Amino acid sequence: MNATSPQVASPSRRQVAIGSTVALVAAAVAAVLFVLPAELGIDLTGFGEKTGLTGLAKSGTGANIYLERGRKRTDVLYPLKAGAQPDEAALRANLAAKGLASPTAVRTDHWQYQLLPYESIEMKYRMAQGQPMQFAWKTSAPVHFDEHSVPDQGGNPMTESFVIADAASQSAVYMAPFTGIHGWFWQNQSLEAVSLTVDAAGGFTGAVIFNEAGEHPRDLQPR
Repeated sequence: MNATSPQVASPSRRQVAIGSTVALVAAAVAAVLFVLPAELGIDLTGFGEKTGLTGLAKSGTGANIYLERGRKRTDVLYPLKAGAQPDEAALRANLAAKGLASPTAVRTDHWQYQLLPYESIEMKYRMAQGQPMQFAWKTSAPVHFDEHSVPDQGGNPMTESFVIADAASQSAVYMAPFTGIHGWFWQNQSLEAVSLTVDAAGGFTGAVIFNEAGEHPRDLQPR
């Protein structure tokens, strides 16, 4: 008897319609929660104000005021070659090479997250002024990201952005210009899920996540 290959059923029109509707709803939610506050300053839910996204909107001069503010600093971000993995030894060596002081204590962290289609996430480390960090993050496909920091004194209105771009990775040594939270906003702008991995070593004391449900503390995961 000849073996026959199992028949794989094609998705029905109803299944295709449902899948398309889910994607459209996800895109609409992402637009309301993230895109409109960040790009246009339109904050229908109040989520943009809580996370600082409304400040990322362009000012009347056509420039991002937070990025303009952050780019005035020349002693905050020191880019590294792609693939440079952060650990205590690498951090101390890079700081010494740049003539920068090493922290007394160094913590490490490893974090993974899957960004669903059109989903966004923020993760930041809590750091005191002058504390260093070496980091490396990568995604399985390019995403839109904003590396920025929010000071304890002044809050979201005094946010500073250092890089806003579309990329699949970033590696650098970072020096905290003020005490506050320091990290990234990532947005998957595609219909495919994207995996995100972050590794860091430095003088941070904790981490926090911002998503559509609000702000949540995150336990560090030492490497």
